[in-house]
Amino acid sequence: MSLVNFIKGLISKDEQHSSHKDNAYEWQSDSFGLIFKTDQSVYHCLNQGEGSGRQLVQHILLKMLEERDIAEALPNGFRIDSEQACLLEPDDAEALGLPPFFNGFFDIDIQGRTTKSSFALQLFVKYGNQKYPVRRKGPVLVLSEQTKFLLTPEQLDAVIAVEEHSGLSPDDRTELNNTLAMAKLQNAINQGLKLDLKHFNNFELVQPEHITVTAKQNADGSLELSPNMGEGSTPEELENRWAQLANDGQVMRIKDRIVLLSDEKKRAVQEVLQHRKIPAHKVAEFIKTPSAFLDASILNLDLGFSVRVSGIGKMVHIPFGQDSDGSNGWFSTNAQAEPPERLTKLLECEEDLESFEQSYAQAKAQNAESLMVNDENIDISDEKRVQESISEVRERISNPPSADGATDIDEVLERKEKVSLLLKDADEHNQEIVSKVSQLDKNTGFDKTNLARTPFPHQESGISWMVALLKSVLSENHDDMYRVQGALLADDMGLGKTFMTLVMLSEYLAMQKSQSNPEKPILIVAPLSLLENWEQEVEATFKLSPFRDIKILQSGRDLKEFRKQGAERESMQLTTVMNETTADHESIRYALHVGSEAATKRLDMDRRIVITTYQTLRDYQFSLCVIDWGVVVFDEAQNIKNPNTQATRAAKALKADFKLLATGTPVENSLSEFWCLMDTAQPGLLGDWGYFRERWIKPISSASEEEKAEKRLEVGEDLRSAVGQFMLRRTKEDQLQNMPNKTILTGVHLDMPDNMKFEPNLARNMSGGQLLAYNDIIEEYRKKKAKEDGSGHALAVLQNLRSISLHPRLDEIFKSPPSNAKEAQNQLQESEKLRMMLDTLAEIKSKQEKVIIFATTKKLQAVLKLCLDKLYGLSIHIINGDAKAVATKKDQLSRKGMITDFEAKEGFNIIIMSPVAAGVGLTVVGANHVIHLERHWNPAKEAQATDRVYRIGQKKDVFIHLPCLLHPEYDSFDVNLDRLLAKKTMLRDAVVTPEAVNEHELMNSMGF
Repeated sequence: MSLVNFIKGLISKDEQHSSHKDNAYEWQSDSFGLIFKTDQSVYHCLNQGEGSGRQLVQHILLKMLEERDIAEALPNGFRIDSEQACLLEPDDAEALGLPPFFNGFFDIDIQGRTTKSSFALQLFVKYGNQKYPVRRKGPVLVLSEQTKFLLTPEQLDAVIAVEEHSGLSPDDRTELNNTLAMAKLQNAINQGLKLDLKHFNNFELVQPEHITVTAKQNADGSLELSPNMGEGSTPEELENRWAQLANDGQVMRIKDRIVLLSDEKKRAVQEVLQHRKIPAHKVAEFIKTPSAFLDASILNLDLGFSVRVSGIGKMVHIPFGQDSDGSNGWFSTNAQAEPPERLTKLLECEEDLESFEQSYAQAKAQNAESLMVNDENIDISDEKRVQESISEVRERISNPPSADGATDIDEVLERKEKVSLLLKDADEHNQEIVSKVSQLDKNTGFDKTNLARTPFPHQESGISWMVALLKSVLSENHDDMYRVQGALLADDMGLGKTFMTLVMLSEYLAMQKSQSNPEKPILIVAPLSLLENWEQEVEATFKLSPFRDIKILQSGRDLKEFRKQGAERESMQLTTVMNETTADHESIRYALHVGSEAATKRLDMDRRIVITTYQTLRDYQFSLCVIDWGVVVFDEAQNIKNPNTQATRAAKALKADFKLLATGTPVENSLSEFWCLMDTAQPGLLGDWGYFRERWIKPISSASEEEKAEKRLEVGEDLRSAVGQFMLRRTKEDQLQNMPNKTILTGVHLDMPDNMKFEPNLARNMSGGQLLAYNDIIEEYRKKKAKEDGSGHALAVLQNLRSISLHPRLDEIFKSPPSNAKEAQNQLQESEKLRMMLDTLAEIKSKQEKVIIFATTKKLQAVLKLCLDKLYGLSIHIINGDAKAVATKKDQLSRKGMITDFEAKEGFNIIIMSPVAAGVGLTVVGANHVIHLERHWNPAKEAQATDRVYRIGQKKDVFIHLPCLLHPEYDSFDVNLDRLLAKKTMLRDAVVTPEAVNEHELMNSMGF
């Protein structure tokens, strides 16, 4: 849906029909794009929400485009670059008063041959019965003063390509540049441009991104080298074509392909052709050090994956599930399993099917009624339906549909995304590795002279632990898969993992320099919300940065600097050339400038810190995995807890001297996640998945309910012993002696730990419309269940009850927000839960303290802001998935900027956060109150959110408020969820941490 249609939903229909003459902004085009200007007085009124419907639509639309980095604010107006203007939705363009997009045909006049300097191009547009020479002003196609059109992206690319070629001098109109212009036009046609390129339509124009080397062994044992351009031609096809590069030639014609070689790529080809023969007695030397024979500065000789990578191919899921304590077991009897027909979507290849059939046979032998497949619980009780699904999968694998014939493009893309790096299993439970670090020097020193702040005692010991591991790492053979490779920093949230890690990185570079070793680049992978935090922490940690520079490998920041022009995501590229299960090295088209051939453009400069996200690691996994990193840091490493995701496989495949995984919650749901993290940090330490499951998971899942808690403690102690010095785990309570008190206030009277206090004002019976709406949902469900099996409706009922428990009219208030404080208060008080929130806020305000309100539902977040702004005269920030993690403009607030603004206000203030978006990395010690208005199903996630305020730097006592809505007759949704969460958190252990509340558990608890 276009933005303008969304905006119109907020404005009355009468106002929407304002005249086009009632535009708020006048637009004009220049060579850079579009400018929208208005009078200062009009601009001021629009910012106050005043103006006609059309004027407000235009202003809100431009403001929303600004928030998306599409528009740039100017005094009394906005600017949109040409490239962005061409990407506007047609409805949005029309609302801004812009001309329509051109939907017609183009024509081209091609004079001369591409081999001649007289080669020339002229582009025309066909309109009506006439043909006009193309005239462009920014993104606007100008046929006359009265007839103008917006250009589409492919039209703009084509027009610019012809303009740039026309601007070349005769000397610069080489065969290469002439053919490049045609290549750009052909690419525009592929994107949808309506243009006939005459005879050039018969050729595929290719620009190699890198030149590699292939070798053929002769009968006498010698090697014959050939250049490989990665464009699909075989060495035999290329053999008779190299002569085309004689003299000044840079264009090769190979069947229906025209290959364009830049000066640099041509030199690389010639380098291989001049050193084609490697004598038999030098073959071993060549394989060991190819750079001694060929110029590595122009060839990709230094590209190669880590010792753990076995190849590139289609992803095959390993059977991996959540069975840390048997409640969500490997073979579950959960009645709420998915139907067996779901297998037709989950099983995508022969390997998937074979793996399932083995697991299915084991499950039936144990009389199981359901089976975990790719983290989904599948009902296997009806053998006939299971076999029918298996037959359908086998038929599809034998006769796969073409991508062109697919009806669902998302399914096609999902299948394409299954290409990844293939990993070697670290299948030994190798306790020899543990002995290597069992005697670590815990007092290993490090340089403090360049630190801008003094480490706490626990931070000194943490840094010493990492530095001692580094010394062990740097003294070993890096080709050994079972060397010391990494560790898990599992300190509790708020102990300063970022600070400690940065000091360790500085020490790594210092150690390398002192030993005259390469000071390799450093990679930090973190959630999007933490990129800016890492960048700022470098400045806060050191007096003088020990790093060359910092690059944020993210769209909107530095990704465009290193991304090859026109390159697709790498996993998507590879599927177009891979027909078998695996692909060869030459099939990869690297999307980032890496390696020595990239020269000054290369991403992997020494002493550079590259900060990126898990999503970018996934999308550019091949480029990032061929780089020889010094240290790789995974912040909030629980993001790679599942081995069946591309991001996790890429993380395991990264080549590095040392990998550090940092997370305050090493287990969020099950012990299987802990194995995956340790398998990334130190492969082989805990064996492969099968060994781990047998030794540490099955004892828990096999235990009776009475023995389970004790067995979990026993397994936890054994597991910590097995991990040894490869994990460091400390808690705030143990390490920080001067931390203020933290008290959890709850209205539900259960068995409570010492830091939890019963507060009767945090429990209240629902009444009025809220009670009626809640009862109606229960009654309707009972009627359906009496007539039929209601299990299919139960999950929807739970969601409805959760919504009603927040507010019975949330949708209505969202669509029609209050206009004043009194109306806001009345609307909030229709919910007894929000009444409790208002009472709590009143108490916090009386103390002139600050509070975070955690809510998951975006609609509730918006309603709270709208109402509380009116009540308290505030401008409340919301931090959720839509909030900017990294500011791309000076006047734009990132998540960290919102927190700074929130804390800067004297006295009482409110900020609203999603426990998911704010659950990692953010520090908000300016607040000392937390209201969990909407409880998260996972107690680990809720604890993460709470600890935004309870960490180093907090000076006041912290209070966590848990309001609970009651039902006058029976246990409510809130009471059942609270009871289950309390049960999950009763066990506190450094490894075996609580798991999330399962929806089916809640359904059972409520009698559904």
